Amino acid sequence: MNADRQSRATIKDVAREAGVSAMTVSNVINNKTQFVGAAARARVEEAIARLGYRRQSSARNLRGQGPRSIGMVIVDESPAFLANFFTAQLVAGLANVLNRADWTLTLSGLHPDQLAASSLMRTYDVGGLCAMVSGERAARHDIVRRLSDLGQPVVLFQEVVETEGRDLCLVRQDDRGGGRRVGAHLQRLGVSRVLAMLPRQSWPAIENRLGGLGQGLGAEPADVLRVDHDDFSAVQEALRLWIAENGLPGAVWGANDQIASAALLHLLDRGVAVPGAVRVVGFNDFPAHRHARPRLTTLASPAYELGERAGEAMLKRLETGRFETQDLCLPVAFLAGETG
Repeated sequence: MNADRQSRATIKDVAREAGVSAMTVSNVINNKTQFVGAAARARVEEAIARLGYRRQSSARNLRGQGPRSIGMVIVDESPAFLANFFTAQLVAGLANVLNRADWTLTLSGLHPDQLAASSLMRTYDVGGLCAMVSGERAARHDIVRRLSDLGQPVVLFQEVVETEGRDLCLVRQDDRGGGRRVGAHLQRLGVSRVLAMLPRQSWPAIENRLGGLGQGLGAEPADVLRVDHDDFSAVQEALRLWIAENGLPGAVWGANDQIASAALLHLLDRGVAVPGAVRVVGFNDFPAHRHARPRLTTLASPAYELGERAGEAMLKRLETGRFETQDLCLPVAFLAGETG
């Protein structure tokens, strides 16, 4: 443990700085504002910010005291962050492992701009923290650094960062390998032009899938189209405009199944033969798409298992004081459907 963590500010430090009692500080951080005047509350909040105070519960949880809860924060621009099947399955796997061990999961969805001012960075009373972060790479890595500096164990999903000297475990699937498998598959079929359709919002998994696709093809795809993947009609309209300007591609690769399915239906609706004229491949294997025909060619993500493995890793860390491994990477499976 470094010196900065050892000298972390306490409630008494905050009280002294704000010129109030420790009870007043406790009332503020526990949102019991009916007991605190506006001026005193403002002084306490300013002192918390100046001292970098953050309530810690990891040690109490290790001793079996205090709230037995793990935090899960999803940094996502979309307010409907749980509508994503991958995210929902991952959270379900994590919550079920924790619940079986008599722990709870405290879930927060935050826009990237809200993180700095959130209670997560001040008084989030949990024993450990799990996180899945979107945004440009530099911004994501800055968020990871700030989460690591909170002095709690962190499990980070779907990202690759430096773990040396950090109380940090990476839990991810082999997105790069999956993308490489798609690229190699299309190359063997002699596809000369691949249109890669990506979510407009940046995610580390999408970056790795695209990088792997280029490796499998032997070169980065020249045609990349970013779309609002949560809007079915927007995906179809973006593809319509692209085809009007560029003609039909040899294949459409959707970086997730939402995009691939919208693209597939657009092509079928305009009478394009799939896979005869254009091949379509997705990523994630959402169960709903198994009920449609033609069956989408895609890759199966172990989303639920990722959540389970993360929960197991966190519980073991709280029991032993260290992560057994700092990088867990699960494989994805190529599913040869009828579209690719």
